[in-house]
Amino acid sequence: MNRIALMAVVSALALSACNQPNVVGTSVSKNFAGQLNTTAASGYTAAAGTAVYVDVTGGDRRTILTATGLKAKTDYIAHFHSKGTATGSTNDCTSGGPVVGGLIGGASFTSDVDGKLTIKGFQSTDALKDAAYINIHESATPSVIPLCADI
Repeated sequence: MNRIALMAVVSALALSACNQPNVVGTSVSKNFAGQLNTTAASGYTAAAGTAVYVDVTGGDRRTILTATGLKAKTDYIAHFHSKGTATGSTNDCTSGGPVVGGLIGGASFTSDVDGKLTIKGFQSTDALKDAAYINIHESATPSVIPLCADI
């Protein structure tokens, strides 16, 4: 009986390993840049982080965002944007482009007591074809954008 149970567990693990998406591209890593001036930065301590994404088989992009220096126990959302046309913009992050591909991870994510945050998600590469930057917003106040990365 123990052998049968052990074989079932091993079989289940083997099958789950087979269902993992295959990476078809090179992993891209971009550092986030802080976006807040001193008046908007209340509760933030040197916000920083990394955006890592890779295209996988089936037409999806796997994205993992990590951030530190955020407000503790605060809900955040993240998404890709296409390049905008904001007057005076000096880089993609300040260009005011529209969201493409929806929310990364499909929901808001909460930072821990130390202001650390990880957001993971899959999105269609077709929906992200015009993406120029990724940013992280406070969920309750989307105009507060602590981090952005030009891609």
